[in-house]
Amino acid sequence: RLRGIMSLISLNDVSIAFGHKLLLDHANLQIDNGERVCLVGRNGTGKSTLLNVLRGALPPDEGTVWRMDTLRIAHLEQDVPEDLSATVYQTIAAGLPELGQVLSDYHDASHTIADDDAASLARLAQLQQRIDDLGGWNLSQKVELVLSRLALPPDLLVSECSGGMRRRVMLGQALVSEPDVLLLD
Repeated sequence: RLRGIMSLISLNDVSIAFGHKLLLDHANLQIDNGERVCLVGRNGTGKSTLLNVLRGALPPDEGTVWRMDTLRIAHLEQDVPEDLSATVYQTIAAGLPELGQVLSDYHDASHTIADDDAASLARLAQLQQRIDDLGGWNLSQKVELVLSRLALPPDLLVSECSGGMRRRVMLGQALVSEPDVLLLD
């Protein structure tokens, strides 16, 4: 191990099986800060299972999984959901847990506000205060940056996007939280 390299995740003697099919047999893996790892294999050999173990969605049958305490993991599913009725902005902002919904609501409210509508102005002020309370203006800039870098139109419905654009939207949702580890299935 080199000085200055920090382990993010490690698997020690991890085994997992589904029925009689053993997918991981006493596997060991360590992912260090700054590493890029590619997992290649045929369908059905356990790649998605390994990713689910790494992110904590699936506990191993045997062995131990260690993750750095402050580790942020984002995961991009293999299949893009078909039933996305939200806008691109809303979908990407959803990558920021509670704040994402507040930012989406603020984005929508700011686009539909009328100057003489007191209720709309009050709602906008309430959302603005909530974003302030959560320290969210910097995170709003992160959503805008992801939209810009991935060349995504914020107000387009995801359901109207092509398959490739939907994939970029889901990548944006994973990237907006600035994860330490990004798992692409």
